[in-house]
Amino acid sequence: PIARLNPRKKPLSQKEGMVTLNAAKSNLCHRSIHNTNNNLYQLLLIFAATATTTIIDAFSPSLHHRRTASTIVSKSIPPLGMTPTSASAASSSTSIIHDFSMSADIFERSYSEDEEKKALASLQTGNDDTMKHIYGFDDWENHKLSMLQKVTATRILDYERIKANPSSPTAEELHAQIAESDLKLGPRINLQSQLQSSSPSMALAAEFKRASPSKGDIAVGLSCGEQTAKYARAGAAMISVLTEYRWFKGGLDDLTSARIETQRVREERGNTGARPAILRKEFVIDTYQILEAAACGADTVLLIVAVTPSDLLKELIDFCRSIDMEPLVEVHAESELDVALDAGAKVIGVNNRNLHTFQVDLGTTDKAADELTKRGLAFDHNNEDVTEENDYVLCSLSGMSNAEDVHRYRKAGVGMVLIGESLMRAPDPEKAIRGLCLDPVDYQKSLDDGAGAGGAYTGGTKIVKVCGITNPEDALTACRSGASFIGLIFVEKSKRNVSISAAKSVVSAVRDFGERTDRVDLSYPEHASAFTKTRALENAASKGRRPLVVGVFQNSNIDTVQYIAQDVGLDLVQLHGSEGMEACSHCSVPAIRVVHIEAGDGGDDSAETRAKNIMEQVTNDPVAILLDTAVKGMQGGTGLTFDWDVAKALQNQGLPVMVAGGLTANNVKDVVMDVKPWGVDVSSGVEGETAGKKDTSQVQAFVSEARKAAEEADKGF
Repeated sequence: PIARLNPRKKPLSQKEGMVTLNAAKSNLCHRSIHNTNNNLYQLLLIFAATATTTIIDAFSPSLHHRRTASTIVSKSIPPLGMTPTSASAASSSTSIIHDFSMSADIFERSYSEDEEKKALASLQTGNDDTMKHIYGFDDWENHKLSMLQKVTATRILDYERIKANPSSPTAEELHAQIAESDLKLGPRINLQSQLQSSSPSMALAAEFKRASPSKGDIAVGLSCGEQTAKYARAGAAMISVLTEYRWFKGGLDDLTSARIETQRVREERGNTGARPAILRKEFVIDTYQILEAAACGADTVLLIVAVTPSDLLKELIDFCRSIDMEPLVEVHAESELDVALDAGAKVIGVNNRNLHTFQVDLGTTDKAADELTKRGLAFDHNNEDVTEENDYVLCSLSGMSNAEDVHRYRKAGVGMVLIGESLMRAPDPEKAIRGLCLDPVDYQKSLDDGAGAGGAYTGGTKIVKVCGITNPEDALTACRSGASFIGLIFVEKSKRNVSISAAKSVVSAVRDFGERTDRVDLSYPEHASAFTKTRALENAASKGRRPLVVGVFQNSNIDTVQYIAQDVGLDLVQLHGSEGMEACSHCSVPAIRVVHIEAGDGGDDSAETRAKNIMEQVTNDPVAILLDTAVKGMQGGTGLTFDWDVAKALQNQGLPVMVAGGLTANNVKDVVMDVKPWGVDVSSGVEGETAGKKDTSQVQAFVSEARKAAEEADKGF
């Protein structure tokens, strides 16, 4: 049989096969599916086809850390309290289901755009009205498929092949597996009831996603079981598991792993409280996928209106309910909300990201809430008795990462927020979830004591600062180019030192440009978190395109800083010397604190270690943190870059940062795309031969490149 299934390779003996398996046991988590030895891949199929438990024994517990070339899910899900290994050993007739969507026959198959278009069109069984929210008003014949449409079309074609494969389970077999799973794991959770029962706390959907089409690899090596167990311990109400392989590197086994491990967490708590509902996040276009989800332990599935005909959507919703599933129905536009409501959706998720253009607008959920209110549909999660009064649950599904975002939607009556990338990148996801302040009491407490906002910072680049401005003309060039901050340097030894009179002229020009007569009022609570403060700065700088003026000081007397700030009319100051963090609270205006990073790779210290050391020094005094390059005898103005991985590590720990040092129009795209810092800062990088005199074309290019890169970096599922 090995020779028959593996014609391209020399057949392996049984002994050679076991050697291969044992070798793979130790390094499986480091092997790419595309690099996996084909002999190993075929062996896995053979072991599965012969219903042997050897494969499970060979790879447990490594099975939890990385998938093999052909993911295998046991039909006999182990009872609670048993490991997959012990369960398989206890069963005398373990039957196996292949996830053929990850087999070479599927994932190595590519489709033409014509095939993909025909696949999407094949979903239509009713009249044209059922497809109008999908096709829109575009010229479909000449339409270029969006990534969402391409992925969906690929899954349509994949599942045609999967269902046609004689080794794939039939619908009847999947129904039987569901019945067996229900006996061993218990019934599925009703998603609507689960979310409503969390009131007044915001329900959290924590997402497990190894990669995405636009973000690339996020956390490829993470074990789904281990990560989702952390989510469960921290109180997630739902766990979203990506099961598409090509772009998201997920699989059906992740569902089973998530279900088993989260139920084990509930066992640890003495079987008290609810476990998280497990959602299969996929591009569902067939009832077969829903059966697969239930057979592998999922409680619910995602249905995306943007790629589902209205009649098919109703069919899928009804089918879900026939097997005791309440689906999460995703919408983006108002027309999609109409389709969802007409189809009978009860749990409605609003994706703030347009999956055709990838643009994020956090106001999208607010608009949906307003629309539901206008129609008299009850959904407010803040109702005292949501289960009795509310017919719907409104969820917000993209673009959030911190407690401020959660609170924004709490005020709108939203019942659940989905947070993915920031939790996947966070070094401590349990701590990150606690920092989201899902309970309104915890949120208020965080305002009182200045607690962090939780989660990695994934908001992208919002601020562009042009520093070293010495005259009104250059200031206006930066303003017109779209700069957020205009920097004035009050350091005598600097080549860009500005006089008080020149500084006043710059402030006047910037205020005229922003149509204001006074400094900008930055409103945030006294002990606000870093997220809250940076959000306040963003809002202040963006409203009406009104840049803020920042005064840069280095080891100046604090009285001098206060006097100049008031006399010149600065909106902010930036402390660039060795003043310490606490000095930022005594500047009369909000202060940015510079942290100096030695040029080079940091020697023996990793970026994570250097970031950890910085985090231990950061206090709640600054309004923001700026990282700049330092060399011996110079703090700033070096024209050199530092190791940007330090900035990335800090943001993964929840601290938004600005990056300065050696930036130009030629490399700003690199740092914005790679690090996605909260802000970037340039000075000498946009000058000609004269220090302090900006080159108009370079300023325009720098700001433009930073903004375009930020927009591109923000795209993603």
